[in-house]
Amino acid sequence: MEILEYVLLAVLLVAAAFIIVAVLLQKSNEDGLSGTIAGGAETFYGKDKSSHADRALYKWTLIASIIFAIAVLAVFVIQPDYAKSYDLDSWQDIVNSSYQHLFK
Repeated sequence: MEILEYVLLAVLLVAAAFIIVAVLLQKSNEDGLSGTIAGGAETFYGKDKSSHADRALYKWTLIASIIFAIAVLAVFVIQPDYAKSYDLDSWQDIVNSSYQHLFK
């Protein structure tokens, strides 16, 4: 089970990094205020001229997002239930011993 957790965490990290990079590389669909003033990209020929790379980036971003969501759900399902393995007194002892050096 421990190996599966590490594999899923690696998948999460790779998918998250890919999503961040892919979203930053995608072109914006809006021209902002400059497009409104200049009237650019609102003609018949200017609409929907996204390149093949933009469409591929969108598709791979969607796939990476789905993989990321599935990996998050899998990690949630396989994680141990710490509430069942420790009682309240044990949790207080763990918390007190872990953060005791901060309150000296």
